[in-house]
Amino acid sequence: MAQCEGKTKKGERCKRDAGAGSGFCSIHVDQEVRSRKEPTAEWDTDSIMKAALGFALVGAIFLFRFRR
Repeated sequence: MAQCEGKTKKGERCKRDAGAGSGFCSIHVDQEVRSRKEPTAEWDTDSIMKAALGFALVGAIFLFRFRR
């Protein structure tokens, strides 16, 4: 088995064995979740503008239709 990749409170590497299919032991599993890289998302401005226009159009229709 591989050694856990987690860090102790003192900043040293954990000496426990890592779990199956993971690089961390059961105590340091939370460090595994935090070490994952978040995927970078790019904004699709064209889709955002279309959605905003759609919401504005629906809002205007309701405003003028039920204004009485």
